[in-house]
Amino acid sequence: MLSKISFEIPIVFCADGKFIPHAMTTMLSVLKTNQDYNFQFYLLGNALGESQKNAITKTVESFGSSFEFIKLDDEVFENFPIPHHFSKANYYRLLIPELIPFAKKAIYMDADIIAVSSLREFLKFDLKDKVLAAVVDPIYKWKTELGMKDSATYFNSGVMLINLDLWKKMDITNRSFEFVHNHPDKIRFVDQCALNGVIDGDYLELTPKFNQQAILYREGFDFDETTWTSEQLKEAVDSPILIHFTGPSKPWEYNSNHPRKAEYWKVQKDSPFKMNFPEGMTRADHIKRLFPVSLKKNLKNWFSLNRG
Repeated sequence: MLSKISFEIPIVFCADGKFIPHAMTTMLSVLKTNQDYNFQFYLLGNALGESQKNAITKTVESFGSSFEFIKLDDEVFENFPIPHHFSKANYYRLLIPELIPFAKKAIYMDADIIAVSSLREFLKFDLKDKVLAAVVDPIYKWKTELGMKDSATYFNSGVMLINLDLWKKMDITNRSFEFVHNHPDKIRFVDQCALNGVIDGDYLELTPKFNQQAILYREGFDFDETTWTSEQLKEAVDSPILIHFTGPSKPWEYNSNHPRKAEYWKVQKDSPFKMNFPEGMTRADHIKRLFPVSLKKNLKNWFSLNRG
């Protein structure tokens, strides 16, 4: 068996109890699509049961990689605004540079992401004087509220390549905390709004294939306000590196209509926290799925004929 190459940038996740199994699926997707590398995974969370920790560790180590859990106290974020479908765990990523002090860079990933291609391109980026690299979030339309320059772009913080030393030098953590404290009414997307308000467009912009957001599948959406070319958009849809299931609808939910949700289930079936059925699926839904559409039509026709 060939020896693996050490992926020199640690990968960090932040999750509370309900998202921990999904973080495991994200880790597993990274391991399956990057089998020539071994990784250092870190999970920041408020709790992790011993059986969960053992299951994650065993799975990750079976690929020659390592896992470490770092416990956080939710009280730090007690008065932080939590709009929409978010949780306090979204703010945990603001602490990454303080908790991973030994590395120069780190990759942060949300727990609703699936890696479908090699991450090796992340190793090539030279951040130089940029505190992070990320992909524009094209749905955000409230830059003025955050005090951002007209020329600045607003990034999605679900995937970030972070310059840890520069982050600490620029005091991004404390400045983001202060931004949330001073502007709680402007926080629509938790930490993401704070980071964008503080960084104000001064980051390395990645092409959308590094964080394929669900908005790319919305017909008729106007991407003119981004710097993305038609070629980059096509590449993001056809050949993404990371599929990010942004928004409130997640691939593990029965009513999800995301066109790439099967990618999640393809990986999830090998997770120690495997789900047999999507969340929200009723017994009636399950029975319906047992019968193919063609059989339903044949039965309907048969009953119609026999009634006649």
